Amino acid sequence: MQASNDQTSKTTIDLDRVRAAVGPVLSTHGVVLVDVEWFTDQGAWTLRLTIEHEGAELAGDVAGGVSIDDCADVSRDVSAVLDADETLIPHHFSLEVSSPGLDRRLKSPADFKRFRGKTAKVKLAHPAPDGQKLLRGQLVEADEGKVAVIVDGKRIEAPFDDIVEARLVFELAPQPKKGPRTGKGQRGKAKGPTR
Repeated sequence: MQASNDQTSKTTIDLDRVRAAVGPVLSTHGVVLVDVEWFTDQGAWTLRLTIEHEGAELAGDVAGGVSIDDCADVSRDVSAVLDADETLIPHHFSLEVSSPGLDRRLKSPADFKRFRGKTAKVKLAHPAPDGQKLLRGQLVEADEGKVAVIVDGKRIEAPFDDIVEARLVFELAPQPKKGPRTGKGQRGKAKGPTR
């Protein structure tokens, strides 16, 4: 019976208290909290903080502008704060601090508005009017409880409440093709069989 009670307490922590506790630390480092997750993986509990630099939104930086050193510094200081108040998370856990990444998750209507014009993958709980449950295309609108995506040239709208998961899609910029070499040093390819 004790194990059951213990399991229940581990599954519920007050994320608002955690946010309030780590907020001043993040501010000191010039970063803001994008997301906080509390989850278990193979029996080990993890607190994951996703951060980005203040002003990353205005700079148009999808990945949040944080470096590995930023994450390490924030992790060290947040860990000290969480260790100082054991009532926040009263058992063993791992702390992860990361940037949103190039394939950033979109969770709120504000996220969809912020990244209008970007390519995203949107997974729906129910099929859209054209039958698709996975939309991949350009975000064109996020207003009044719905999201609109251009998929293969067609505008598809889905209620925000129907979105299961959404992420930005990182696309490499096309590289210019190398043209034929010119000048004296050019070597031609052999045409036909060589002997």
